[in-house]
Amino acid sequence: MSLILAAAVSVTISARLPLVVRTYDSAGVSERVLTHAEESAGITLAAAGIHPIWRPCHATGCVARPKPHEVEIRFVRSTSGSEPGSLGFAAVDVEMRAGTLATIYVDRVAALASQAGVDRGDLLGYAIAHELGHLLLGTTEHAAYGLMRATWRADELRRALPLDWVFSGAEGKEMRLRLSARVAQQPVEESVVVRAHLSAAFDDPTTIFKRARRLEPGSRVVVNVKDAPPMPRYFVLVDSVELVVLNLSADGLPKRQLLNMAIDNPAWMAATYRTTYKDGAVRVGPDGVFVKDRRICALAEVVERIPQERIVSIEK
Repeated sequence: MSLILAAAVSVTISARLPLVVRTYDSAGVSERVLTHAEESAGITLAAAGIHPIWRPCHATGCVARPKPHEVEIRFVRSTSGSEPGSLGFAAVDVEMRAGTLATIYVDRVAALASQAGVDRGDLLGYAIAHELGHLLLGTTEHAAYGLMRATWRADELRRALPLDWVFSGAEGKEMRLRLSARVAQQPVEESVVVRAHLSAAFDDPTTIFKRARRLEPGSRVVVNVKDAPPMPRYFVLVDSVELVVLNLSADGLPKRQLLNMAIDNPAWMAATYRTTYKDGAVRVGPDGVFVKDRRICALAEVVERIPQERIVSIEK
């Protein structure tokens, strides 16, 4: 499924604020990829109440200084001096709480998209929206979840969970307020500028995790971890950071239904630490496992997240 479709959420906003985005392409991004990226970023920003107006400065030239409602995005290729692992960065004036210029390493975006098996235009659009978020929010801080998190992993791209690729409601509101305020002000005078880097985490190449990725969700496995006895579990998914499994040993669990939920949508089961997954009378989320609104047990007792460094082997 296209990441653009995955990101299309239903948000009703009476009027979207215009934001002129000047683009400078010194990396030779293809017209197809750039058009797709602008569509992807446009959908993401529209859901936050912002309407981007793209101005290709590499083609027409942009001599005048950016106005308060204008920002700039540079597309470049990484060099030996580029921040390791960075997909790009935004230069934010931390005193003025605003920014004008962001840079994206298109070769690194393409590499991550290739490994994840997603369209590079989709991913480039998400990177554009992320950096514009920094410029409008005026902060180098990152969120724990959603589009504004600091590190993007290949497995997250493959899962295509909509909540991973949108601004939060609070972020959208703050961006609209700050953009409205910028229009009434003079151009930003940069003083103390700090870079906010967006990083990529590629798949783990180890043999254990390569084999585990071939497992079908719901498969019964034995997980061996350091300094602990073998653990019979049910496989959900594995990514570059952790293994997610089901422990169905607790009394009173609707075991068959939980297992079917993991088989039907392993990504949603893995994401229950931050969002709720419901199937009929069964509800799994941060507050625990429930059947007909009766709490059976804590989430961690059923959905186990085992850090990669603890795992010795995964046997079927």
